[in-house]
Amino acid sequence: CAFMSKLCRYVFKTGQTRLQWRALLCQAYHLALHDHFQEARDLLHLTNLQEKALESDVHVQILYNRVLAQMGLCAFRLGKIQEAHNDLMAVCMHNKARELLAQGLSYAKFADRTPEQERAERLRQFPYHMHINLEVLDSAHHLCAMLLEVPNLAMQAIDPTNKRIISRVLRRALDQYDKQVFTGPPENAKEAVVSAAKALQKGDWQSACAAIEDLKLWEHIDVGHPDNGAKVRDMVKEKIKTEGLRTYLFAYASIYDAFHLDQLVSMFDLPSKIVHSIVSKMMIKEEITAFWDESSKYLLMQHVEPTPLQRLALTLADRGAQAVENNERLVDHKTGGYGFKEQGREGKGGGRWDQGDGKGQRRFGKGGVPGFEDRKGKGKGRGKTSSGPPRSRGWENARAGAFSGGAQRGWGSRPN
Repeated sequence: CAFMSKLCRYVFKTGQTRLQWRALLCQAYHLALHDHFQEARDLLHLTNLQEKALESDVHVQILYNRVLAQMGLCAFRLGKIQEAHNDLMAVCMHNKARELLAQGLSYAKFADRTPEQERAERLRQFPYHMHINLEVLDSAHHLCAMLLEVPNLAMQAIDPTNKRIISRVLRRALDQYDKQVFTGPPENAKEAVVSAAKALQKGDWQSACAAIEDLKLWEHIDVGHPDNGAKVRDMVKEKIKTEGLRTYLFAYASIYDAFHLDQLVSMFDLPSKIVHSIVSKMMIKEEITAFWDESSKYLLMQHVEPTPLQRLALTLADRGAQAVENNERLVDHKTGGYGFKEQGREGKGGGRWDQGDGKGQRRFGKGGVPGFEDRKGKGKGRGKTSSGPPRSRGWENARAGAFSGGAQRGWGSRPN
């Protein structure tokens, strides 16, 4: 790292901004490659390289994408699942990692590329010996998504107000898995992770660990040190046990009145101190409503979760609110404003503005609404819209008299 910093200082002395950015990105890539995740992240954040890379040319953007991918793998090797998911999601989310890393061309059906653009894209490709293994990237991304999204799904089952979505990629894969009529054994890395996620949703951590046992990820996660693959695999298995415990408590806490600490220890093959720490963190974060007894051996549950009828009522309320919002948007679209038409009373009547019958039922008297010309001056028809300049239909027109100084009473006027 010291030699790399020395080389970067030589580049900084040139004073060329683009070369300085590339030198910083190469240094961050080098740090992530050797498991110095914290230093690489600080280097990116302190120098604000993300915005600079987005403003630069394509070559700098490709190098920034490669740094993100390498930082995600570094965080995954170190057990920083949340940070790894954030970095890997930026590269793998839209299934375009090959193009973002300049390791292949996209042959989309409706891609509009001229021969010159395709030739320039081919010239930007990295040589094969500099490629980052895309299967390793996808496997690490899906494993991080599984460890974060499965407990989140279980928590949303008991808390319908929680609408947080961590990984849309994994949710889409789980939905496709549920729609299959026949589910055979997994044939690739993604199917293996999805199968492990389905087992983890039931709290079955043994099946989840067995599903990811034979992934090629472990052999290629750290090419320079093959022995580290087994260490990373054991670390992921411990994470699966931990998230399996959390998922189990989320899914089945409403059924039991108490859990024995030794029972949880035997079920998930974790030390008692770790189980006690995990459950205590869940209570502190108010993810579950429970408390330890005086001996700290029994976890006593407080059943404050809504009943099935209450859950249905909450769902009905949410859908009703959504329907009201959709109707308001439809009205706003048709009326051209936010539903707050000019509501001053210029004349007789107190009915709706669109229910004029020629007898003073309109808020604006017999003449109708300003901006609309009745075809005969009176009657029930709405008339046609005048061709005058568009008027603002926002909050400032809700109380026209309050701002125009008229006879009506607005927010800023008092009765005489």
